[in-house]
Amino acid sequence: MYKTRNSKRNITGGALIETIVGLFVLIPVVLFMVDVVALVLAQMAHDALVKDCARAAAEVRAERPATPSSPEIVDGNKVEASILGVLSRFNNPVLVVNSHSWSNPGGDLGLVRVETRSTFTFPVAIPFAGNSSQVFVAEAIEPVVGLSERIRR
Repeated sequence: MYKTRNSKRNITGGALIETIVGLFVLIPVVLFMVDVVALVLAQMAHDALVKDCARAAAEVRAERPATPSSPEIVDGNKVEASILGVLSRFNNPVLVVNSHSWSNPGGDLGLVRVETRSTFTFPVAIPFAGNSSQVFVAEAIEPVVGLSERIRR
């Protein structure tokens, strides 16, 4: 029979090894969860941003009142300036707005459509996983509320 000299030392060493192996599993899971939470929050912020841009574009007043023969004309520069005003106030360290566009898809129906493209950079890059960023595209459609004086009467 073999006698161990220090059996207490072997038990403590085993617990230390279990802790180290557990941390090798636990730390990547926690870092992955940080990325997932940041991704979800960035997507929610991007959706709210495009909705705010669409609201700002929908509130631009028309240059001349509408008549039965010609609809009112909205100045595109004012719409662009209102969208850029919303985008300039957006501040997010992991989400960068790359481009935006707007259109009037309904023509006379009084709708404004805004689309933005943003790049999300993961806060914790996962090694050997590939992408370190994700592109978001969102669009929002709002009814035009900036009516001219003649239409409101």
